[in-house]
Amino acid sequence: MVSAVKGWIGAHPVARWVYPALVLGTAVLSLASPLFKSGLVWLYIGVLALIVYAFRPHSELHRHTVAGSGRAMAVCTLLTALATMAACVLPMGALPIWNGEVPAHRNQYELMAEAFLDGRLDFAYGDEDNLSGLKNPYDPYERADSGIFFHWDHAFYKGHYYMYFGVVPVLLLFLPYRVLTGQALLTYHATQVFTVFIIAGFFLLFRFLARRFFRKMPCSVYLWLSVAVSVMSVWYAAAEPALYCTATTSALAMEVWSLYFFIKAVYMPAGENKQLFLAGVGALLGALAFGCRPSIALANLLVLPLLAVFLRERKFTLKLLGKLALAALPYAVVAAGLMAYNYARFDDPFEFGQAYQLTAADQTNYRVSLDPATLRSVAFQLGESFFNIPRVSASFPYIAPEGKANTGVYGVFFNFPILLLGLAVFSRKSRRELREARLSPLMIGIAVTVFVISAVDVMWTPFLVERYHMDIYFLLGLSLFIALGSRYAGEGPDNRRLSAVLSAMSLLTVVMSFLFYAYRAGYYDPKELQALGELLGLL
Repeated sequence: MVSAVKGWIGAHPVARWVYPALVLGTAVLSLASPLFKSGLVWLYIGVLALIVYAFRPHSELHRHTVAGSGRAMAVCTLLTALATMAACVLPMGALPIWNGEVPAHRNQYELMAEAFLDGRLDFAYGDEDNLSGLKNPYDPYERADSGIFFHWDHAFYKGHYYMYFGVVPVLLLFLPYRVLTGQALLTYHATQVFTVFIIAGFFLLFRFLARRFFRKMPCSVYLWLSVAVSVMSVWYAAAEPALYCTATTSALAMEVWSLYFFIKAVYMPAGENKQLFLAGVGALLGALAFGCRPSIALANLLVLPLLAVFLRERKFTLKLLGKLALAALPYAVVAAGLMAYNYARFDDPFEFGQAYQLTAADQTNYRVSLDPATLRSVAFQLGESFFNIPRVSASFPYIAPEGKANTGVYGVFFNFPILLLGLAVFSRKSRRELREARLSPLMIGIAVTVFVISAVDVMWTPFLVERYHMDIYFLLGLSLFIALGSRYAGEGPDNRRLSAVLSAMSLLTVVMSFLFYAYRAGYYDPKELQALGELLGLL
């Protein structure tokens, strides 16, 4: 009986229209009777039924693979990527405190472009003397007791205000836009630009990996994972786009594209000179990430396992060493520029400004330390960062990525359960396929890099917030794609049931990201939260 029902669902012609008809009918019912609340319930049931039908193991969505896809798939990929970009970018102008209407301290990139045009490295606010009477201007309690006005989240050194955030976005976007148009580029618009490049980078990187190694991966899985990892990585920027997420998304854009060029250089069948050219482009982008957000730039550690894979099949010669040095030259050039910029401001080539930041804690004594007390604290906070169980409420948006008033972050594996599927990498089939594809060193490097970035974030901040998880989501997403992709590599049984699960989990990731966005938006504006709840009801 059960098998007969399953066969009917997969084969009967009625199944092609019964679910869409159900959704359309419940939608009409809901819209025709907006006060009939149960109509919304039926709408959700209809949508759920459509999703279950679309992602069933025998769905046509799982039949076409990335290896056999043609022009139609290319168009579908483009439309999916554009839709993902629109969904992530358009909400960024919703709240006044993030769209430039109430700039406060969040317009530093815009002001830095003006300062450069005036030949300055600092902000000439004219009220720098306010802090001169304080014994320790970096102590937030002393500042609060004094009652003086100061500029929040700026670096303050020797009587001058500086921008703590990396200078690369200013040089890439804000300054050229100011020179060409005569107008200041609003900070959240820069975040929108960087977000578009992040999403495009994910789609291209995953496409290369799928076509190179996982040719049996269904197009549906490739598209869903590309969407899920993209949205998971940038949802926070959609809620709070200005300043903080400008720094983060600029670094993410640099690193995602850097990894794309590095991975393509190592694994693409091509001539050695072309491979080293691609590596040089990756080095330039990876180096620029240090001038955006240094913690994310630590993803450049992945160059080491990739270099090991590259050299394993080559005879090492002085000529090859010279080519590698040329490909790595962008690191030296960018590092020299950033160190000169840091020294000109803080008399220290390695100080980006965090030690002198006027923020919620005195950070002048923050250092990376390996003493037992610090290691215990780091281990505890890392455990919370990855495994802390999130809060669930009975009211919209039901879940939150962190506690109220920044009382603590919730674990990345509970915020996005799809990441737990990355444990597939420990299966015998996955280990074998990754080893044969020479991807094992990269996967090990990703695990180590995620740990290093997370530990540095813990050591260099007074408390963790969900925004810092953006430093690692993109790496966890890359690891997830490779781990799951290995299930479609080589010879093996049809994995349509796995594809159905992955599609459903990807959709859940998108829904979770939307609810997290709603939480952050409502965190600042209850009316915005109510509006989002009403919008969800209409949908």
